[in-house]
Amino acid sequence: MSYSGKAWAVIVAAGRGVRFGSDLPKQFIPLAGRPLALWCVETFLSHPDFAGITMVVPAEYAVRPPEWLANLRASGILLTAGGAERTDSVRLGLATVPPETDLVAVHDGARPLITRAAISRVLELAGANHGAVAGRRVTDSLKEIDREGRVIRSVNRESLWRAETPQIFPRELIVEAHRRAEREGVHESDCAALCERFGIEVVAVDITDPNPKVTRSEDVDLVEAWIARRGREVLEGGPAGDAG
Repeated sequence: MSYSGKAWAVIVAAGRGVRFGSDLPKQFIPLAGRPLALWCVETFLSHPDFAGITMVVPAEYAVRPPEWLANLRASGILLTAGGAERTDSVRLGLATVPPETDLVAVHDGARPLITRAAISRVLELAGANHGAVAGRRVTDSLKEIDREGRVIRSVNRESLWRAETPQIFPRELIVEAHRRAEREGVHESDCAALCERFGIEVVAVDITDPNPKVTRSEDVDLVEAWIARRGREVLEGGPAGDAG
């Protein structure tokens, strides 16, 4: 059963990318001929279930956007300035989402390879009273270590997943969670963790498509190599996949 309502995407691209070591924020560096964040924006734009997109960007980019961002704004994409922490940036993005929206997808602008098929799978499992999170099962052996790097114990990986994005929630539910977080001074690494803190159910959705987060400069080469392998399908249409 596919989702047939009205959704909105909040692309979080407000970070400074300190670990990346570039003058440009990592989400705006060139990737296979276009700004990194533009890859996922175009995928959400091409998805039939999304009525609109908000990009959360550093304040100076919201005030004086480069040409490619100005073109996106002219086409109807909303630009808003981010906050001091990721939780703040998501809250500011959510404030732009129209009230008639059913579901909101929060996605990292540094994950350029998300596919329409993966987005559709997460949409299908987001419900009226719970969120859904893209992810995948942990397959590596896990070790807990002390401050000196000594292994304390092995960790059972059977029930462990890596959380990715998009993370999709009913609009009213995630907006209220972020309002509560602001009142209580709470910051979390992602929306799923915020919902867990406030007792909101979240389900994990196993996606199989590559969905790496670009964190360091060497990640760019890996992502570009993947794009090169996919060839024309990616370079002409964005990493689209099947809309489902």
